[in-house]
Amino acid sequence: MKIFISLLKADLNRALLSLNFVLSTLFIMLVMFISCSGFITGTSDVVYLLGHALSGSGSTMFILCIAPILPYGMSFASDMEDKVMTFWIIRTGVKKYAASKFVVSVIGGFLTVGIGIFVFILIMSLFFPLFISVNTGDSYASLLRNNKTGLYILLIAVHYSLSAALFAGTAIAVSSFIPNKFTVLSAPIVIYFVLMRLTTYASIPNFLKADLLVQSIYPDVSPIAAFLYKLIPVAGILGILLFVTIKQINKKVETS
Repeated sequence: MKIFISLLKADLNRALLSLNFVLSTLFIMLVMFISCSGFITGTSDVVYLLGHALSGSGSTMFILCIAPILPYGMSFASDMEDKVMTFWIIRTGVKKYAASKFVVSVIGGFLTVGIGIFVFILIMSLFFPLFISVNTGDSYASLLRNNKTGLYILLIAVHYSLSAALFAGTAIAVSSFIPNKFTVLSAPIVIYFVLMRLTTYASIPNFLKADLLVQSIYPDVSPIAAFLYKLIPVAGILGILLFVTIKQINKKVETS
């Protein structure tokens, strides 16, 4: 366990103190500002602008699907290209190495979007009131009606950060099969589009449909239920991806 914790700390330093992490967060905020700019009026509030910032045309794909991969989602592919994987595996073991890469990629993707949202809110609150009136019909809106604006913002940030974590984890899983940076960056989006086509009209629960799971909030339920409809499927999928990643990296080491 000490070896794994030390490895996790090293990977976290590489991910969170990297230029990629800073640039990803900055680009997320820039895209959010651009997406909500057309909705700014004299009566706008930050919560209203946040909704448009996260749902603007094209912005959702970048914020949730592309930017979260950049901090550490390509780390295994980079290790393979730089031929340093053996160095780490000899000292830590395959399972610890693969698990650390996956966990830190997920954390990096989650924090990229989470920090981006909170800094966006902080900056916009310098110019606009935090909340004036309810302008959203999502399942978390009841928190706004009950004057729990801070909790609403927190749940929205975590909700969409979970989508980012899902794509970051998918990127590492893809890299365990094809350790190519371009493939790692593009394949999760391709997989997402394919799953959207397959699940939209499929006879499965709505919370398992790709477009709702990634981009939307489960409708017409309590805030707690909406959050659980997000958290549980994402956690389950990430658990499967972690298992697949460890198994596939182990297979690469055995055949190399």
